[in-house]
Amino acid sequence: MSKEKKDLVVENETTDSTEEKDTSISFFGRIKQQVKTFNLKNSETSVTESSIKNTKIDETALDNELRLKEQEVRLREEELKKQALELEKARKKFEEEQRKIEDTRKKNELARAEKERLEKERIAREKELERQRIEKEKAEKREQERLEKERIAREKELERQRIEKEKAEKREQERLEKERIAREKELERQRIEKEKAEKREQERLEKERIAREKELERQRIEKEKAEKREQERLEKERIAHEKELERQRIEKEQAEKRKREYRRKEKEFQLLEDKKKIEFLKKENEKREHENLLLSLQNSLLSLEDKIEEKKLTLATLKNRKEDKEKITLEEKRLSSLTSQKQIILKDIASEKKIIEKIQKNLEIELKLDGLKKEIHSIKKEVVNEDETAFKIKYIDNKIKNIFLVSILYLKAFISKNILRKNVKDYSQIQNISKNIKVKIATSFILATLLSIFFLITLKFISSAKEHYVSFGESNTTAVDTTEEMKKQKEAEEKAKILAAQEKAEAARIDSDAQDEEITAKLAGNFTSYSFDVSREVTVSKKIHAFKSASWSDQGDVIEPGTKFTVNKIVSPAGYLMYHISSGKFQGQFITANEKFVTIDTKNDQLDNFISRPVAIKFLATQNVYSDESVSKVRVTFGNGAQLNINGIGITNNRLIYYVTDGSFVPVNPVRVTEVNRETPKSKNIDNNNKNNSQSNQKTTS
Repeated sequence: MSKEKKDLVVENETTDSTEEKDTSISFFGRIKQQVKTFNLKNSETSVTESSIKNTKIDETALDNELRLKEQEVRLREEELKKQALELEKARKKFEEEQRKIEDTRKKNELARAEKERLEKERIAREKELERQRIEKEKAEKREQERLEKERIAREKELERQRIEKEKAEKREQERLEKERIAREKELERQRIEKEKAEKREQERLEKERIAREKELERQRIEKEKAEKREQERLEKERIAHEKELERQRIEKEQAEKRKREYRRKEKEFQLLEDKKKIEFLKKENEKREHENLLLSLQNSLLSLEDKIEEKKLTLATLKNRKEDKEKITLEEKRLSSLTSQKQIILKDIASEKKIIEKIQKNLEIELKLDGLKKEIHSIKKEVVNEDETAFKIKYIDNKIKNIFLVSILYLKAFISKNILRKNVKDYSQIQNISKNIKVKIATSFILATLLSIFFLITLKFISSAKEHYVSFGESNTTAVDTTEEMKKQKEAEEKAKILAAQEKAEAARIDSDAQDEEITAKLAGNFTSYSFDVSREVTVSKKIHAFKSASWSDQGDVIEPGTKFTVNKIVSPAGYLMYHISSGKFQGQFITANEKFVTIDTKNDQLDNFISRPVAIKFLATQNVYSDESVSKVRVTFGNGAQLNINGIGITNNRLIYYVTDGSFVPVNPVRVTEVNRETPKSKNIDNNNKNNSQSNQKTTS
């Protein structure tokens, strides 16, 4: 049956039921009207008869007749009541039959609808089976076509391989033939070369024989002369060796003495160093103890601030609910006690910071002094050590030479290498020895002497033979002029210095908005939450700071507007974004990623201002939840353990923000908020649970 036919059947049945109801209502209505008319007629007949009989009969007869009439009326009423009861029973029976008919009609309709649904399911199932059969046939057909194509491709590949194999065999035969011909040519060439070489060898041997005879004669004469010179040399060497042994003995004694003295001083210096290290460790331990105390005070301050905020919230809720004044005054007293505790902790923190700063300053001064002493000791060690004296140094040949001689040799090597452009043997070793402080001093002294001599000679040649005399008055005026000019020159130099300092101060002053951002980010903390790999080229539009590391406190140089950078990473210290510079002078440093101060020229990455991340966040401490992206309007405050579902992370005003599923916002702060797996039954709805949350906060504060 179609839908239109079903609607027509329902309408007919409804019209039949309404008509039956109308007939039933009209039937009982007619019965009631007949009863009313009958009562009226009886009353009228009784009135007329009584009026007639009153005139004709006496009162007794009238009473008897009235009684009879009343009995008849009563009987008639009883009969009518019985008829009404029967009619009521008939009406109820009729209604029961109507209800049964309606139930059967509904059952029939449900059965028809079920049959139609089953019929539709059967037809859909048949269509699905037919579709699957057709798809199976198509897949088999495609598989057959694929196998046929593979077979044809395989046959083609085999044919191609066979042809290539034949070509390769042919090429190999040609190559072998060429190699055979080349080998034969090479053998012929080698035979000719061998004959020529044998001929040359015979000529060479003849020449060598003649030269050898001449050389033997010359060597005999040279040997006689050499033996004579050798005897003279040995005698001289014997005398020099005796002198050298005596000198070495004296030098050895002196060296042993120097070594003992040097080792004694080294041991004393090492003991002093160990004592200083122990003192430094003690002071550093003291500093760490104060720092630990400062951290504990800061933690207690944070918890106290959370308690104060909760107390303020509970006080505000009590005032809004208009609770008893006693409760409000009690909460105010608790709040005042907490604020007084906060002031005490702040004083303790300030005193601890002063103590830490004092210890740090003392440590820095002592470290500087220790470094200076070490530097002086290293210089002394370089000047006088186990093998060297104040005026002698070990040269590249491991011999002790005078420092002035070594400096002269270095100057000679330097001039030959860099001015005359000659190759100098062992120049790198000579240059290393010239870096010794004793050689440097000697070199400086020699150069200064040479320069002074050159200057004196130049003055001698330049000076005129004539002598100029000036009178007393003229000399006095010139002296006064020169002093005034010197004063003016000094004033001009001071003004120039002041202007230069002002220009440097103005150059070091960055944009005010960028400075506000740095201050806000510093106050937010030192944590780092997320980092993203990017590939961008950016241009600085306002004067900002570069940062030496991913920290808003580690400021570097000032960057002028118009400077271009290539960046490869975005990091988020304290939840605020920074670019990592990947090339150029500032490579490895960081700048702000705020688009107010840095514009993007080219972007080769897919990072957007919203990152989809369907997880949940769990609060580790008391945290405000905001109703706007700029996190300025507080919507509600959650305590420790609360959990919210988020859609992802967005970037607003250069800051990372969690986007909660109900339209609220939470700043990214791993110290207060952490990410967990999403659990729908445990997640909270801010709109439905504001009251519960505020009540729980009140309980925790109380």
